[in-house]
Amino acid sequence: MSDNQQEQKYLIENETTDIGKDTFFADTSAVSEQTAPKHGMSKNLKSLLIAIAVLILLGGALLIIMLSNKQEEDSQPIDTDSLANALLDDEDSVIMLNPEISDDVEKIEISNTDNFEVYLQTKATEDTKAIYAIQGLEDIALDTGLISTLVNNASEFSANSLVEENVSDFAKYGLDNPNAKVMMHYTDGTEFAFSVGSVFPMDDSQTYCEVNGNVYLVKSSLMANYQKNSLAFVSNIILEKPEEEPIVESMRIERQDLDYDMQIEYDSENAEDTSVGGNFSTHIMLEPVRVYLNIDKTPDITNGMFGLTAVEIAKIHPSETDFKNAGFDEPFCSVTMNCNDGNDYILHFGKKYTTENGTEAYYAYLEGTNIIYGVAETRAVWTTVLPNDIHSANIFNTNVWHIATLDITTSKNQELHFVGSGEDADNYTVTKNNEACDTERFRLLYKFLLNIYGDELSFETELPSTNPDAEVHLTTQDGKDDYIISFYKLTDMNAIIAVNGIPTYKIRSSCIDTIWHNIEIFDNLDEEFSLTWQ
Repeated sequence: MSDNQQEQKYLIENETTDIGKDTFFADTSAVSEQTAPKHGMSKNLKSLLIAIAVLILLGGALLIIMLSNKQEEDSQPIDTDSLANALLDDEDSVIMLNPEISDDVEKIEISNTDNFEVYLQTKATEDTKAIYAIQGLEDIALDTGLISTLVNNASEFSANSLVEENVSDFAKYGLDNPNAKVMMHYTDGTEFAFSVGSVFPMDDSQTYCEVNGNVYLVKSSLMANYQKNSLAFVSNIILEKPEEEPIVESMRIERQDLDYDMQIEYDSENAEDTSVGGNFSTHIMLEPVRVYLNIDKTPDITNGMFGLTAVEIAKIHPSETDFKNAGFDEPFCSVTMNCNDGNDYILHFGKKYTTENGTEAYYAYLEGTNIIYGVAETRAVWTTVLPNDIHSANIFNTNVWHIATLDITTSKNQELHFVGSGEDADNYTVTKNNEACDTERFRLLYKFLLNIYGDELSFETELPSTNPDAEVHLTTQDGKDDYIISFYKLTDMNAIIAVNGIPTYKIRSSCIDTIWHNIEIFDNLDEEFSLTWQ
């Protein structure tokens, strides 16, 4: 077959076809007249492949751009402040129910499980806030902060949302028998009434409230105190803590379970002079024994009555029967506190009992009030305190420069009689047995006495019938201190110290040996005193 014949046969076998039917170009009919095959690709096929490659490249670029944009969006930090502000910026949606202001409240009538009236007792001034009282409780200390919520919460009062207008079925909101009915009276004659219903079941931070026959949702926190009875507004602070506490000059603790009383007095010398020791309270115990007190343990006793808070109010305006039933005909514990501002306070503790929530408490009554309180046993510290709980182990605490006389005698016929005068190290002078004495030597001997401390209180131990093995008699220049410290050996190991003839501390007998030694070497200025006996 000739070349022309072969070419005609090829054209007949390869008629016109649609190109690109299943591609992005399918709706364009591309007609191609193909010639006999040649080496390499045809022009149309090349164009098609190039177009496909371009599409792939464009698609990839588009994907990269989209992913890049998404990463940029994902990496953008969330503006939480703006979001929070947007969520909180909903003031325009609140519904004002009572535009009256709290400064104009004259009276509030409240009906819940109780019926009582809060009224303006003293108007506000430039320097003081208004004082409100509860009718019938004028002689009772009230919680002024809690009372103020009754005045403030329903003034300039708004709802979060309206639930239903012109309600016919109040029961579904707990308003057929409201938890509280309130009527606010203002000085201009305006009145505002509302009722408190159930807590919103979907959100306990909101409560149903009825005003003029309509039901609203309001903040539960605004409605809580209107549902309390009048006794809830009585202050549970038994004795208010003043901004500046007076000095407690003396305190006496009397208890039925002890055969002695505890008498504590203000120690002005220790309070004003901290140069000696530093572990001493501003108060000293005189009964049942004379001991210095621990600075960390004593304040709860001496000053704990200020700000003392009850766990509950047991009875308002108690009768004689109420007092007797609470145990105040024979109080378990009585605490008498005398202050330098001229005020005296007597706090009684009656029977011990358990509150409804399981707290162990004492009935308490502060003379001059009309309330029986319940005070938790942990706060009624006077009902359990013992001398051993608050004493300081130190025997001496007088500042050396305050000493007027210091007499030391022993069973070994040793005697030292010192007489001093002056105010400080610069002008203090001292004599020993009526002769001139080195002041520094005297100070070092007294430093040893300051280091003597008792191992434990032991004021119920009997003293030996013999004379003391050592004895120190100290007086001060101002006449406030005058006491005798006596040392008795009980065994080779144990000794006892008596303060003003009353057994007070146990101590090791080696302390007495050290006293003997230091007195013996007093005049030998080259020999140092022993400051310890352990």
